[in-house]
Formats: sequence, structure tokens, C-alpha cells
Amino acid sequence: MKFTFVNLTAFIIFTGLFLSACKNESLTNDNLNSNQAAVANGENANPAKDDIAELGKIIKLPLLPEEANYWEENLTESNSTNQNPAPSGKKIVAVLKFSPENASQLVSSIEKIRPSADSEIDAENRFPAELIAQSQLSGDETLRGKSYAANDFLQTPYNDGKITRIENTDYFVLELTTN
Repeated sequence: MKFTFVNLTAFIIFTGLFLSACKNESLTNDNLNSNQAAVANGENANPAKDDIAELGKIIKLPLLPEEANYWEENLTESNSTNQNPAPSGKKIVAVLKFSPENASQLVSSIEKIRPSADSEIDAENRFPAELIAQSQLSGDETLRGKSYAANDFLQTPYNDGKITRIENTDYFVLELTTN
């Protein structure tokens, strides 16, 4: 068989595509293995996102935050007779930092729905460093604040939740769930 220019070119392209596909499969397996290792080590395989515009497509943002860290989780039904709990909905957690003016305006708006209640939130490693440091100062890895109804943030599929203003900050932790 004679190798013509066309045959040689086709062979090189095919070889390149084949090697590229093998490399992509290897990367996918590496990513899967690293996610499994992260979960086994107690780390979050679902890192926080910080795109405020994307967050605004998922939930309502009555005021624009200066910063946002958020992630979604699948909720599972806890049933002692079932070894493999079934998914029962989703939860989104967003840590939002507002300007002092917007923070005051937000509190004025949301306290009209329902008065605040004292609340404690467990600090997560996906929280901003300032909040993690504050939780470590408390000695019990929690953040104290005032919780309010999160009606102003609800957007389908999320239909219930609360928003907590962390003491002495302009940070709010928003927790929304689906049924």
C-alpha cells in the first residue's frame, strides 16, 4: 500500500484524535478518583461557586451582594429501615456579603415578613476566611446571628428557607430547600 499525502494526513489526524480521547478519559477518571478521595477525607467534593450572576439565575436576589459563595446539595431522606436513603430534595447554601447600606436595607425588608430569632450556624470550610476565623474565636465552631424568613429569595424549585445575619458583620447565610 502506498502512502499518499491524503492517506498520511488522515492517519495523523486519526492518531491525534485517538490519543486525545484517551487523555480525556484519563482526566475524567483522575477527577472522579480525586472527588472520591476528597469525600473519604471529609472534604467537600462540591466546592463553593462565586458567580453572582449565575446565583441570580437560581434564586432571587432582592439586593446585589458584594460577594457570594454558594453551593447546592442533594438532601436525603433518613429512614432507619433503608440502607440506601433516597434523595428527597435539594438545598442551596449561599454566604452573601452586602455593603453596610444594603445589609441594613435587607434587614428592614425581611424583618417585616417575620421577626428575627436568635440562631447558630456551624461554620463550613467553604465559608469566607473571616467567618471561619470568627467561628474559631467562639470556641465551638459556630456563628451566631439573627435568622429571618427568606421569602424574598425564593424562586422555583426552592420554596422554603431562612437567612441569617451573622453578628457584627454584613455577611448573611442563606439556606433554601425544595420539598
